[in-house]
Amino acid sequence: MIHPNPNHSRIAAGERLAVVKRRPRTRTRFAATLAALASAFILGGIHHNAHAVLVNLDTTALDGTSARLDFALLDGDGDLGNNTVTIRSIVTNGTLGGLDCSVGVGCTGGPPFTISDAFGLGQFLQDLTLGTKVSFDLSFTTRFSGNGAPDRLSLMLLDSGSNLTLVHTNLDFSSDPVPVQDALLIVDHAPGAQIRFATVSSPALPIAVSEPGAGALFSLGLALIGGQRIRRRHPCVPHRTGAAAQARLSTSTHPHPGE
Repeated sequence: MIHPNPNHSRIAAGERLAVVKRRPRTRTRFAATLAALASAFILGGIHHNAHAVLVNLDTTALDGTSARLDFALLDGDGDLGNNTVTIRSIVTNGTLGGLDCSVGVGCTGGPPFTISDAFGLGQFLQDLTLGTKVSFDLSFTTRFSGNGAPDRLSLMLLDSGSNLTLVHTNLDFSSDPVPVQDALLIVDHAPGAQIRFATVSSPALPIAVSEPGAGALFSLGLALIGGQRIRRRHPCVPHRTGAAAQARLSTSTHPHPGE
């Protein structure tokens, strides 16, 4: 009788050990890739020509007031139509009213609404009765021809009846090449541009700005990494490795139980 080769079991065990040892490298690469994607998303690296922010306005001081959100994009560099701004997901615990978005004022959509400086001015108006909060997503391009001044986006909060400002802010640049007065926020469209929001206002309207979707991406990352950890607790031998080991054992003429 031919005795079984004791190396077979060691070979099979070694193959399984090699498979298990290779898995952490895969998980490490997966985690590193996910982290890089998350960082790119949060820092705006995925959208090379656009930035996106979630804007939250605390309008408690004007609760119950009939108001108008006035988004205006003014050309400054003479390159008409090189920049756009998109407004989406306007939410309030007050009441939304009528709006004005037409091609004649450089605005299209409904919703989302996109304004451009193709006519020198792009404008979107949203009437509402204020509650204690208003939020919306804002995305914008950052192109600058190098001539004149960068195109400028401004957001003002106006009285819907008189069209006069309801709030005075420290974003007041009436003598700038692209003037603006009493804006809640502005964006100067040039590479690396960031949103600037009023830090002083009367009455006080606190503004918070964050990256939309970053929390959802982070949660997705945790879920995916968690799934990898669960699979790590139950390593398995690939089908090809198991089949090869079985084929070698079947040719060893090892007696079966009972023979």
